[in-house]
Amino acid sequence: MIILIPDFIYSELVGPYGSDVLQKLGKIEDYYAIYNNGARFEVDSGGDYAPAKLPSKQIKKLIRREAQFLFGKSPEIKVICPDEQSTEDGRPNEADMQAYLGKVLKSNLWRDKLIKGARDCLIGGRVALKVNVTADKLSIMFVPADGFVYETALDDVDTIERIVFFYTMQDDTDRTRQRIWVQKYRMEGTRCLLDERITDGYGQTVEWDGTKQDYDTGLDRIPAYVILNDGLSGDTEGVSEIRDLMCDDAWYGRLKSGNIDSLRKGMNQITYMSGVDPSCMKSFRCAPGALWDLKGDLAQASDGGAPNVQVGTISNTFSYAEAFADTESTIKQDMHDLVGVPDLNQESTRNVITSGKGLKTLYWPLICRCEEKMNAWGPALEWLTELLLYAADVNPGLKDVYGAFETDTHVIMIDNQYPLPEDEDEEKQLDLSEVSNKSRSIKSYLMKWGGPNSKGMTPEDAETEIEQIAKEQQMMQDSFAAEPSPAGDE
Repeated sequence: MIILIPDFIYSELVGPYGSDVLQKLGKIEDYYAIYNNGARFEVDSGGDYAPAKLPSKQIKKLIRREAQFLFGKSPEIKVICPDEQSTEDGRPNEADMQAYLGKVLKSNLWRDKLIKGARDCLIGGRVALKVNVTADKLSIMFVPADGFVYETALDDVDTIERIVFFYTMQDDTDRTRQRIWVQKYRMEGTRCLLDERITDGYGQTVEWDGTKQDYDTGLDRIPAYVILNDGLSGDTEGVSEIRDLMCDDAWYGRLKSGNIDSLRKGMNQITYMSGVDPSCMKSFRCAPGALWDLKGDLAQASDGGAPNVQVGTISNTFSYAEAFADTESTIKQDMHDLVGVPDLNQESTRNVITSGKGLKTLYWPLICRCEEKMNAWGPALEWLTELLLYAADVNPGLKDVYGAFETDTHVIMIDNQYPLPEDEDEEKQLDLSEVSNKSRSIKSYLMKWGGPNSKGMTPEDAETEIEQIAKEQQMMQDSFAAEPSPAGDE
C-alpha cells in the first residue's frame, strides 16, 4: 500500500533537498502496515488444503522494546543558571525556570508522547518535534514522517528553511470533495511566517475561518525540529528500522506458517488398510475403544483362498524439527542483533541474568545503540527546552499559565536514563559512601533519594528529616547514659 501524496504538496518544496525528502515518502505508509500486521510473504497454495498464513509480528515487538528501553524512563532535562548567586534555598530563578519547564511538559503529557514519538521515528525513519505557540498555551507534539515534508538550507542540512505539515481531514474519490489541512512555516530573514489553510484534492483553498497567509508568528525560528533515525552524512530522510527487519520477518512468518501446516496434516496418524471390503468401511468410527468389524474383500483373494486383511498406522516423526528450530532461532537472533535487543528467551542468556551487572552486560549492545540515537535526540530535547523558555519572552502571558521566571544565562543538561535496576542501586551506594566520607551532605542525599519510592525530597522536607534523625540519635544517647552501672562499679 502506497500513500497518495497530493500533487500540490510537491510544489511546496524547491531546491536540491525537496525531491530527496519526497522520494521515499510513499513507502512510509507501507512501513506502518508492516509494523501493525507483520511482513508480507507468499505461501504455496497448490495443495489440497488451505495453507496457514500467520505473520510473526516480530518487528512490532522489537521496535516497542527498543523504544521502551530508550525512553521508558524519560530523560531528565535540567536548566542550570551558572551565573546566579546561590542562597540558602539554592538558586531561586533557576528553580523557577525548572518549574516552568516541568509544568509545560506535564501539561503536554510529555512522557507518553516521547515514547510514542520514538516509535514513529524508528518506523518512518524520521519524526518532527513541533510546538504550537500561542499567547496562553504551548502544545508539544510529534508528527510522523508521512505527515510533513521539509526543505533545508542549500549548504546546511541542519537548518530548516521551510516545513509543511498536512493531513487528510476528509477522503473521497472525487478530489473536489477531499479536504486537506495544510500548515507551512517558513523563514524570511529573522521572521518566522505561517501559512495555514484547508484545500481540496487539487490544492484549491476552501473557505475556512482559520485561514492564515504570511502570518507573523513573532518567533525568530521555525517551531519544529526534524529528528532522523540513523542515516549517513547529509541525509534528510533517515532510515526506517522496518527496512532492515522486513525480509527476516517475512521468512520467520513463512517458516512458522509452514510448521503449522505440517502439524495440522501430520499430527494425526495415517491409518491404512489392505484387503478390506470397501462396503464395511462405512461403519468404521475413529473414536477411543472403537471396534471395527473387518470383512475381507473376496475380489482381492488369490487362488480362491481367504483375502489377506491388514490394518496399520503411519506416524509422522517430524524429523525436520531440529533443523526447523535451528533455522527459526537463527533468523530470530539476526533480527535481535540488527536492533541490539537481547533475546531473553534463549537458553544461552538465562544464565547471565543472575545479577545487575550481568543484566547490564546483556543489554550492553542496546545501551550502545541507544547512546548513538541520543546523539540525534539530545540536541532535539535541548532545542525544545530553549524554545519553550524563549516562547515565554515572546508571549509573557505564558508565565501566568506555567509559572513566572526571569530570563537569565543558562545551560541545558540532558541526562538519559535506562530502566536497569542495577544503575540506581550502584548510584545509591556511591552517594552513601560520599556521605560517610563527609564529601556529601545528608541533606543533598535526602533531596536526591529520600521520600516515598526514593524519588527525592524538597529542601524543607530534607531539613525536617535531618532534625528527626538528630532527635532520635539524641534519645538513643540519653537512654544509654541513663542506664545504671553494673553492681560494684563506682
